[in-house]
Amino acid sequence: MNKLNEYAVIGKKTTKTDAVAKVTGGARFATDIYLPNMLWAKVLRSPVPHARILRIDTEKAKKLDGVKAVLTAADVPEARYGALVLDMGMFARGKVRYIGEAVAAVAAVNEEIALAALKLIEVAYEPLPAVFDPLEAIKPGAPILHEDLKSYKTLFERTDKAMTGNVNYQAEITSGDLEAGFAQSDYIFEDSYEVPKQHPSYMEPNSTVALVDSDGRLVIHNTTQRPHINQAILSSLLGIPIAKIRVVPCHVGGGFGGKNRTLTEPTAAALALKTRQPVRLTFSHEEEFTSATTRHSGVMVMKTGVKKDGTLVASDVKLYYDCGAYAPTPNAVWLGAISSSGAYRIPHCRVEAYSIYTNKMMGGAFRGYGAPQSNFARESQMDRIARELKIDPIELRLKNCLVEGDSLHTGQKLHSVKVKETLLKARELSGWGKGRVPANRTLGVACGIFACGGFATSGIVRLNMDGTATVATGAMDMGQGLRTVMGQIAAEELGMAAEDVTVIIGDTDSTPFDVGIFGDRGTHTAGMAVQMAAQDARKQLVEQAAFAFKTTPNNIVLGGGKARLASDPDKVLDYKDLLGGGQYKKGGPIIGKASINLTETAFDPAIVRGAASRMFSTYTFATHIVEIEVDPKTGVVRVPKTYAVHDCGTVVNPDGLRGQIIGGLATGLGYALYEGVAFENGQVQNPSFLECRPPTAVDMPEIVFDTVEEFDEKGPFGAKGVGNVSVINMAPAIANAVETATGVRVTSLPITPGKIVQGLGQLAKEEA
Repeated sequence: MNKLNEYAVIGKKTTKTDAVAKVTGGARFATDIYLPNMLWAKVLRSPVPHARILRIDTEKAKKLDGVKAVLTAADVPEARYGALVLDMGMFARGKVRYIGEAVAAVAAVNEEIALAALKLIEVAYEPLPAVFDPLEAIKPGAPILHEDLKSYKTLFERTDKAMTGNVNYQAEITSGDLEAGFAQSDYIFEDSYEVPKQHPSYMEPNSTVALVDSDGRLVIHNTTQRPHINQAILSSLLGIPIAKIRVVPCHVGGGFGGKNRTLTEPTAAALALKTRQPVRLTFSHEEEFTSATTRHSGVMVMKTGVKKDGTLVASDVKLYYDCGAYAPTPNAVWLGAISSSGAYRIPHCRVEAYSIYTNKMMGGAFRGYGAPQSNFARESQMDRIARELKIDPIELRLKNCLVEGDSLHTGQKLHSVKVKETLLKARELSGWGKGRVPANRTLGVACGIFACGGFATSGIVRLNMDGTATVATGAMDMGQGLRTVMGQIAAEELGMAAEDVTVIIGDTDSTPFDVGIFGDRGTHTAGMAVQMAAQDARKQLVEQAAFAFKTTPNNIVLGGGKARLASDPDKVLDYKDLLGGGQYKKGGPIIGKASINLTETAFDPAIVRGAASRMFSTYTFATHIVEIEVDPKTGVVRVPKTYAVHDCGTVVNPDGLRGQIIGGLATGLGYALYEGVAFENGQVQNPSFLECRPPTAVDMPEIVFDTVEEFDEKGPFGAKGVGNVSVINMAPAIANAVETATGVRVTSLPITPGKIVQGLGQLAKEEA
């Protein structure tokens, strides 16, 4: 059902509310904040991957002129924090677990003195054996990173394999009869794929300015995707009541999941509490690459049983995610498990997904949130199956794709499923199989699924005396246009223009709770809370109008900032006439509110064990087709053109949709061809944009995109998400196109010229 034509604001072009501020330089980012008497903080980091801390001597640093405070683990409460596994401290306590881990911090009157003070801190280490490969880390006798792992608090149901050895999280999904499924299969395909760490590559580094205000409250100005969770973490780490902490998020200079962690805030806060002066802590770009978070690297092992006609019958998947020294985001591993069967019906499935400690920097949230890894494996293997069975790759996908009413391998029944339609539309747009592609170019295809929305949020809508509205949401706009979309949703529900709605975001003193922006939950979940709050306000407004007209509520029609009588449309009252002096009217001032959690239903424990979250309310789907050129001499791959078709429900903001798809494709392109954090004995070898470069404008293809018209009953005005599913298909689509063009199947990312040349050489040897 398509209701788009019924809407006055939804689906219409709307200027981003922060556009002028950003293009004129008026937007204030955390790195723009400079306060009187502000101190500069710097962090001393471990130079070794795994070692006991024998001694830390900070006396020389403390005596340096201009130094106001030096902190180590001994100076802060012994508390741990994390997302689902509480395993991280503010500083290394007892031992270090990766190169780049925080050991001490300094606050000084300027940056130069702070850096000089770091050099005066003496640390004695006793080296310990280290492990850098997740498969090695789970072998008997491997070095153990967290000896007290079993005692750590967790926020998920533990399986027998979780919290043992170096495994901090494990999930299992079993549906159907796996042995029977493989017995029924005519062919069995077994493959292994490797994926690297990828940095989110936001331009603005993690940054916090912390201070203690005149009321004794801790105030945090920061760059973040989750202000309310940061507030709660600071409370638990520092032993301060939540009400005594205010988080004031600034404009976010890129997040993509990487600002979904609490990294600079605790240290800056502790130093501010110690010195009673404002303290600024901003990561260098090198620290971003060595001490922030990345996409998880790992190994994906897939065994798939297939009938002669291409029908998928059985799937056995093992996912080994390398989370690094700490586990800030096991949910990414869980989402990888959910996505591992792809957008396909497979009646007999088993998935085992592991989050494994290694002595490397942390793996965390990043756009796609665990799905790019497992989807690279699934979609690469789908093309191998198509090739060996001599079936067109799109036809194979059409034969097996999920449809309305099917169930995922998790047992969850699906609604709002348009995979088939995205495949057909992408095939038509690209001219797949019709000879429209230039002779020197080749096409590759991939499609995918991503869980959409969920988790706790709330919204408040206040109607003002002049007929305008103010929306408050704890959800963050990190550049994706959430503030604009929330205004559109409220305006549509209230029957007013988008420019008559002001949206307040983030500030914990003036907004209700939201768990954070990640996993396609902005428009879908925060938007649903705003719509419900607006419905609450609308109901009160209708009652107010009925009182003014001396009629019943069902005789009131709202729209265009006016209330009319359905029985006599010529009788009209402007909202400002209804709301002016509203505090004196019947019922008092109008405030609408909503509080929801869209992941409330548990999975069937007979199918799912160790779920990091409950069922998601809906799923998004997409098909991407890439057009590539490969130089057979150098192995260099170019992607001149990409076709992207998304099942994303109702389009709330067309320009925002376009931006999300372009941004997602850029991230996926970098993952496929260019980016990969390189390590040697735990040391990052390419800690800069120059050495680990994301795609530039020169690398970006021409993008042809479209959507499948769909109304998702569980989203605001039928909307779903698009920000994550736009990432997950690029790498496998390019890998599939490369094999079509060269015969070389690259099973590890990124797909570098060297891997292609090496593969061509191997093919030549085999032919000889």
